Amino acid sequence: MVSRRPFSVPSTALLLSAMLLASCASTPSDTSDNQDETNDPYENVNRVIFDMNMTLDKYFFEPVAEGYRWVLPGFVRTGIGNVLRNLKSPMIMANDLLEGNPQRFGDTFGRFMLNTFMGLGGLIDVGTDSKIPYHDADFGMTLATWGVGSGPYIVLPLLNSSNPRDAIGLGVDSIADPVGIEFRAHGYDEVNYARLGVGLVNERANHIEDIDELKRSSLDFYATVRSLYWQSRNADIEAAKSPSNPAQPKSVSYDPGPAPAASPATASPTATQTTPTAASADGKAKAE
Repeated sequence: MVSRRPFSVPSTALLLSAMLLASCASTPSDTSDNQDETNDPYENVNRVIFDMNMTLDKYFFEPVAEGYRWVLPGFVRTGIGNVLRNLKSPMIMANDLLEGNPQRFGDTFGRFMLNTFMGLGGLIDVGTDSKIPYHDADFGMTLATWGVGSGPYIVLPLLNSSNPRDAIGLGVDSIADPVGIEFRAHGYDEVNYARLGVGLVNERANHIEDIDELKRSSLDFYATVRSLYWQSRNADIEAAKSPSNPAQPKSVSYDPGPAPAASPATASPTATQTTPTAASADGKAKAE
């Protein structure tokens, strides 16, 4: 049977990853994410893409998010975020194992079982109520624990902050996600698209004020986002490299990855010193 669609989200992500690899093949990659706080040799191009993303956010994503929040009460949005996060659990568990983190695998498995069977399919976060910490894990982090360098900072259309390693990780996660595979196997491509779209809008709606404050308090919003991205990814990777490291509650910045509050000793001079600290429902807000 001929497919009804010439492209799918996973295949497009894989193509994007391949293009990124090719474009960065001639650029020496960092062996450590901490070598350079910016690591942004393509800043001119990145700023153009960033400005395009901000324009799209201003005239599309933010109004949609505001409408979504106006229509749905907070407890409904929380339930939706809980379900989406629960659906990520199988992929998180896979990356926990690949990273050699049995303790974190056990936490994720325990949360998944509790939330699925006692939390009405994930609507209720029973795992957190049971004091089982949540953490995120993706293949970009897995590659980092294997010693793969990040490469330079890049800004992707729609997805914002990334680097070649994380972009490849995103492509692999999109293809290998067991939940997505199951939906595609049964011809439910629309469910995968809806899952992605609702996740982006829900995350954006949860942090409208946080993002507005970050914009107001930043001398250079682009540089602030870049700084928070590196801080967030480095913190996540350090936790993944330490199997006994307990999962840490995360704060959310404008960036696609939740970021911890910047301290005066480590923050970029252009980064805000009052980073918002709202809790993340998904951990990969990419629509900002």
